[in-house]
Amino acid sequence: MMDTAAFIAAAESLSRQELDRLLEFYADDCEFTDPFQTVRGKSAIRQVYSEMFTHLHEPRFRDLHLIGAAAPGSAEVVIGWTFEFAIGPGKPLQRLRGCSRLCFGPLGKIQDHTDYWDGSRLMQAFPVVGPVIAWLRRKIAHPSSR
Repeated sequence: MMDTAAFIAAAESLSRQELDRLLEFYADDCEFTDPFQTVRGKSAIRQVYSEMFTHLHEPRFRDLHLIGAAAPGSAEVVIGWTFEFAIGPGKPLQRLRGCSRLCFGPLGKIQDHTDYWDGSRLMQAFPVVGPVIAWLRRKIAHPSSR
């Protein structure tokens, strides 16, 4: 099984320059899924992270922690995290909470990485679509959550 603590350390120190360090934990034919996309292979995952650094200002993962494993020695873990970023320099800091389900292949590398988080929260940070998403969320929210 993969060294989860080492993966967490690599994710928390992730930068454009340290991307190769994180990708060492992935199998060559791994699959990555989040609310906006599913990609396959290390080069495609590299592109996802590279675009994150291109389009967001100072993105970083914080407070990573192991939520649990399916069983001792399991080939599956869930890691919780907070993602912080700004839309641009001088823009307000945004925070998204989520978790990642990591499934490992026979060599202990990540074979399947699925991120779970509220994509509408990310979209609210953008100037044009943000107000529309915020309005929609208010319209469909249960009265006790407003």
